[in-house]
Amino acid sequence: MDRAIAPNEAAVVRWLLDHAPVGDVTACRIHPVEELRVVKGCDCGCASLDFQPHAWGGAGEIVLLEIYDCHPGASHGFPEISNLWSFKEGGRWSFKEGGRDLQ
Repeated sequence: MDRAIAPNEAAVVRWLLDHAPVGDVTACRIHPVEELRVVKGCDCGCASLDFQPHAWGGAGEIVLLEIYDCHPGASHGFPEISNLWSFKEGGRWSFKEGGRDLQ
C-alpha cells in the first residue's frame, strides 16, 4: 500500500493535533498533513495507519495513527470527527447505551 492520505483521514489527524493533551505539537505541523503518505494498514483489521516519514521518523514526524475502539459493538472503521472527543470530554464518557453520556 502506498497512497495519499484521504481527506477524512487528514481531517482526523488535524483534529487530533488541535486537541492534543500532551505538550507542544508544533513540530508535528512542519509538514502539511495533506502530504502524509499511507504506507500500511494494521493487519488486525483495525483502522490504524502507518505513514511514510519525511526523514527517518525524527522529532515531529507523524509516522503512525493508532485507532482502536473501546466499545464492544464498535464498527472498527475509520472514525468521523463527530465521534471524537477531547481528553477532558473523554473523562465524562460512559458505555451507557453504547454512546456518549455527557451529563
